[in-house]
Amino acid sequence: MHWALFVVAIMAALVAPSPIAYAQTDLQRAQNLATCLSGKYPSLCKHEWLTPEEKKKVETAERQENLKTCLTGRYPSLCRKDKLTVEELKQVVAAEKRENLKTCLTGRYKSLCKKNLLTESELKQVLAAERAENLRICMTGRYPSLCDRSQLTHEQLSEVQTAEKRAAESQIQYAPRQKRAPSPRLGLSGCESGHWVDSVSSDGQIVKLEDGSIWEVDPVDAIDSMLWLPTTDIIACDNKLINTEDNETVSARRIR
Repeated sequence: MHWALFVVAIMAALVAPSPIAYAQTDLQRAQNLATCLSGKYPSLCKHEWLTPEEKKKVETAERQENLKTCLTGRYPSLCRKDKLTVEELKQVVAAEKRENLKTCLTGRYKSLCKKNLLTESELKQVLAAERAENLRICMTGRYPSLCDRSQLTHEQLSEVQTAEKRAAESQIQYAPRQKRAPSPRLGLSGCESGHWVDSVSSDGQIVKLEDGSIWEVDPVDAIDSMLWLPTTDIIACDNKLINTEDNETVSARRIR
């Protein structure tokens, strides 16, 4: 009888959670709560670990963070419209239209421009901007595959053909630039000028510069960097790349 009780006691001791296990669980719960309360990472938040009171706070945080993202108008695919009130939805739709118009008016992002959101007057401006941007690219002579000749007049086409011949003769299109002297650091900001784009891959998430350095762009900003052209002038900082030709900045980190 005593032997049986002894065995039961040993088994209970083995399956009982130790103080360390409780401490680890408490730590994990605290870390999870901190992640949840940021409101930025709903998919990383283990909602089942939360108390009813914590769930209310987290839901509020997630709604606030979602609204902040939505009101930029830049990331429709990341905006949870089902989490918005009727009034918030109106504001978000207006923000998306403003951001879309801004994108369209650059003339650079035809595939990203939602023309169905434009008024008749805005559409005319956008088409004019696209023609002007196309002409600018064509006249460099460096990117024949990006030049839409159907938008050119007979006179413009003749000028473009001349420009392409000059570019081919001087091997500008594919030859690398001549090596420059090292560029000075710009103050204490951790930025360095004198760089340019060598190539862009992975839908804009990987940017290689002329010095061989490779940068990983934040997925949210890749919508801009995916359209950067070779030889675009860049200022490289510790945590961002600045396209000085188009006045665009993307969050990025050097991975090599």
